[in-house]
Parts: sequence; structure tokens; C-alpha cells
Amino acid sequence: MLLGLAENPALPAGLFARLVASGDEEVLCTLADRERLTPSQVRDLLTVGNPTLTCLLVRSGLVPWPEIPQEYPGRLLDAVLGGVAPVAAWRKAATDPDPEARQEVAYAPDAPADVIASLARDPDPAVVASAAGSPYLPPELLPDLARHPSTVVRQAVADNENAPPSLLAALLADGGWPAPTRCGACHRREAACADHTPGVRRVRLAAAGHPAVPPEGLAAFLDAPEVWTVTRFAARTDLPTDFLNRLATHPSCDVRAVIAANPAVPEALLRTLAADPAPEVRRAIAENPAVPLDLLTALAAHERLPGEPAPRVESATELELRTLARSRVAQARALVADRTQLPCDLVEQLATDPDIAVAQRIAARPELAPERLAELVERHGAPVFAAVARHPVCPAALLHRIAANPASTSRVLREIARHPAARSETLLLCLAAPDSDTRRHAATHPALALPVLESLINARDGSLARAAASNPALPETVMEQVITRARS
Repeated sequence: MLLGLAENPALPAGLFARLVASGDEEVLCTLADRERLTPSQVRDLLTVGNPTLTCLLVRSGLVPWPEIPQEYPGRLLDAVLGGVAPVAAWRKAATDPDPEARQEVAYAPDAPADVIASLARDPDPAVVASAAGSPYLPPELLPDLARHPSTVVRQAVADNENAPPSLLAALLADGGWPAPTRCGACHRREAACADHTPGVRRVRLAAAGHPAVPPEGLAAFLDAPEVWTVTRFAARTDLPTDFLNRLATHPSCDVRAVIAANPAVPEALLRTLAADPAPEVRRAIAENPAVPLDLLTALAAHERLPGEPAPRVESATELELRTLARSRVAQARALVADRTQLPCDLVEQLATDPDIAVAQRIAARPELAPERLAELVERHGAPVFAAVARHPVCPAALLHRIAANPASTSRVLREIARHPAARSETLLLCLAAPDSDTRRHAATHPALALPVLESLINARDGSLARAAASNPALPETVMEQVITRARS
């Protein structure tokens, strides 16, 4: 229950110190995660002297550099990662005898240029690789690092967001010049490998996946078996048409799906992909911002499309939108109902649609007048209960009516238990649900009657008692009793 109090957004300042005094590490770390901690609360937590807690506070940037305890062993690194270290502390952290600590310094946000430059000359290739991949690395150092003997460092250069096209093209071609003499496998052995080919391949693949690499160099990778890399560059909109045609026949349906969603794909190729044997490729066409509306409608007639706004519908003109809303294809009308912005008259029109899928999408929209929700429930019944319960101003009486309906599922009751308009008597129905998540949501609802809330504090179900303790409506006197009981 103390954990629930530590999570309670309405925890009084006077009780914060009492929870700190509990000494329980999980409670302390939960308190440290609270939003808008005051400086005095941070000092209270710091005074505990718990290393895990101190690390969390310092790395969160909550402790000014002068207030970090001198005896704390992680002082330098945590201050660096928390963004509170002065430049001198950065420089000292960069000389830490632990190479893993130096790696963290090398890739830390806002690292000073001179610190990264020094780590780029570190004797440990893993540290150099961290520096080479840092977006804060001075760009002028990248050419030298691209000639580093280790493929691990060259791969990090190829992943650096600031790597220039000419450098990427060289790494893409053959892994860079001169030929590397070390690779990741070498670093794990005393003797060098006889063959660094796998390491060179990883360098080339990293360069192939970089958005700035010149597209003409990708010809050798169009049929590559490394699907993750191919999908990265398949999404580029500057690929030549012959590259797009080849990628559209790639053995991996993941690659073909990325091509199907690429707005640079010619219309003829998009129509060919609409007949692809893999359903994920056909469905991906609906995510293409440039798909012709007739093709999108045809897909909607035969495929189960994702229940989220389609880019082409988002950019549709008002005339196109109204044409789709009158389509004989129900899923095409559902796509309109998913659109982020809709004219109010279209919302009202779709609210009378006979199709359940359209009703489910329109019921939760805030533009829909609350009085329409009861009509949707009458017309469609249980299939729209969850969507209606998500409507931000669903009437409390309707929420109660739905919760009391035997057809309401755990999913529906969870939505009701989270709704700000739910009344205490409705929440009691949610507390009787077999689903534990529903009960926990109901226990945290501020509208729950006080006697019920107090009874939940003593529930045998520990997770339910914790949820009740985190309820912002819990009186301070009850909070005090919880703390007193826990300490006795």
C-alpha cells in the first residue's frame, strides 16, 4: 500500500517525508519518479544514501553538481548522463578506467566536442565506436575514423547521422580504404581473425541503410538477404524506378510491403502490388499517401485494413471525402470515419451508417453530439459499447446502463472504469468484474464512494489495495493510517 501512496498524485507534502522514512527501496524509487519534485524533496531522498536511489536522482538531472555527495562512487558518470556535470567533470569521466563507462560518456547527449574527440582516440575500439556514432562528434573527425583499422568503428561511422554522402559511398563500396585489419570477432580474441569479411559486410550494410548514401550505390543490395537493411532504404523516395521495380519482387514480403507504402512508387507498380499474394503487402498500399482513391476503395472492399487514419484519406479534398463517405463499400466509409479532422455534418451522417465498423469508429469521436450515443447503442448494441465508452463526454447514465448490460465485456468495463464521468454506483459494477485490470482502474477513480475506497485499502488483493492507495480522492487521514499501520 505504501507504493500506492507513493504513486498518489495528491500525496500531501507532509506525508512525503514519512514515506521517505520508510526506507523501502521500491517506495523510494517510486517517489523519485514523481513529477515536479521540489528541491527539498530531492534533498530528503538524497539524504537516505541509497546508491540506487542516488543514481536515479542524479541521472534524472534533479541534483545540482555541487549537491551530489562526494563519496558517491558513480558521481562523475551519473552527473554526465544527467546533464549536470561541468566540463571538467566530463573530461575526468572520459578517463575512467572502465571502458564501458567511457563508452557511455562518448555517446552521452550534449557531450563537449573536445571530450568526444579525445574518446575518438581511445585505445579501446568499442569506446571509439561509441564516439564515432555520436551525433555530437565534430564532423571533421569522421573521415579519419572511417579509416580506422576496426570494422566496428567504421560501422559506427556509417551509422552516424552526420556522415557525408561521399564518405558513405566509399564505405558502401568495399568497407572503406585501407582494408580493415580488425573486426568485432578480433576484439574478443588475442589473435586477429584470418578473415574480416563479415565485419566488412556489416559496414557496407550500415552505409546502405543511411538516408544520405547516394542511391546509385545501392544496386548491389537490392536482392540482399539482410531484410532489415533493405527495408530501410526501400522507403526512400529518391530511388530510381528500376530499383523500385526490382524491390517489388524481393523474396521478403516485408520489403515488398515497404515498397507498397512508398509514395514514390509509380501507379502502375502500385496496382501490380495490389495483387501480391501476401496480405500484408496489399494492406500496406492503404498506408501509401499517393494511392489512387479508386484503388484504395477496391482494397477496402476485399482486405481488412488497419483501423487508423489512412494518409491518402487525411489529404483528401472535401469532394473526395464526401464521395468516399457515400461509397457502397462499408470499409471505405470507415476510413472516412477514421480521419483526424471531419466536418461536423459528415460526423452526423456517418453516425447514422448501418455498418457496425463505421459506427465503432464514429462513436468515440468528440465531434459527435453526446445525445447520438444512445441512438448508436440502440441501433448496434454490444459491438459499439467500448467505442461509446471512449467518447470523452459520454453521459454518466449511459455509462451505467452499458456497465449493467450482461453483454458488456472486460474491455468495455475497462473503458468505463477509466471514464471521468463514471459514477460511484457504476464503478461498483466495474469492481465486481472478473478482470483485475478493470478492478484496478475502478479503484483509482476519484468518483468512487469513500466507504468503498476505504474498504479497498484493506483488500486481500494487494494490487487492488495499492490501486486504492493511489486514488487522489483518498483522504489525508486515511493515508496517515496506512503509513502508521505499515510501520507498526
